[in-house]
Amino acid sequence: MADSKQNLKIPEKRFSKAQEYLYANLLWWAFLAVLAVISFFTCGGAWDDVTSGVMEFIFVIMGGGFTMVSILDYLYEEHFLRLPTEGKK
Repeated sequence: MADSKQNLKIPEKRFSKAQEYLYANLLWWAFLAVLAVISFFTCGGAWDDVTSGVMEFIFVIMGGGFTMVSILDYLYEEHFLRLPTEGKK
């Protein structure tokens, strides 16, 4: 009886590589939005040159950089990285 229960496996829901990168980017951009709100109030709660520079750094440099690296990594994994298949030796 115990052997028959061990053989029954529930299939795990796996995300595709594109979905994994999309969710990672959504989480990163949500974190950056929270960081931007905190930074706005840390910079005095007024929109001036300092706040503008901080927001530009957060969204352009950190957000754009993360997204660009995610896209390049996805393209590398999909097109250039050849992993050996599991069944072949």
